[in-house]
Amino acid sequence: MSQNNIRNGVNLNDLMAAIEAVKTDPGNGKLRFTVNSKWAGGFKAKHTTSGFTVGKETGRRAKNHTLTTDEPNEVLGSDTGISPAETLMSSLAACLTVGYAANAAALGIDLDELSLEITGNGSLEGFMNLRNQRAGLSELKIKAFIKSDAPAEKLQELHDYVNNHSPIWDTICNPVKIESQVVTHQPDHAHR
Repeated sequence: MSQNNIRNGVNLNDLMAAIEAVKTDPGNGKLRFTVNSKWAGGFKAKHTTSGFTVGKETGRRAKNHTLTTDEPNEVLGSDTGISPAETLMSSLAACLTVGYAANAAALGIDLDELSLEITGNGSLEGFMNLRNQRAGLSELKIKAFIKSDAPAEKLQELHDYVNNHSPIWDTICNPVKIESQVVTHQPDHAHR
């Protein structure tokens, strides 16, 4: 890993090698992530990363990461963690941040500062099955605040490219195949 070729905290040699590896064999770009979630009472849950693969390689982390989610008091939670909607928006912001850092580095753009603000609008009516409303957020508004010496046109090009190639943006905006099953565990006395 060459320290001389670092821009925005991104190693350009490693980035270009990864791009070339996927270009040469698209199988090298296949991803799988697994998260295990456990209910912790009320609206609280703990979500722990449990593994990932990149291409044919199993990823190795120094430790698994845990995230606690809950709802605010005003939505009957106990406000002990970030809400599921905020988690979704944070995932989008995190993905966009990766996109800005990597693509700015590849384009020779130095980022002095980068921050994102995402606002989500929705209604509880769909979740509560009160009206024929969707249960999820109906609108996301994103503001990217970028401080850089690069010309405004280059930053706009970067912004457009990042939005058009963000995996989480794509996941939110396009249909995703979801398979869901229930696995029941009943106490021994329930079978009598």
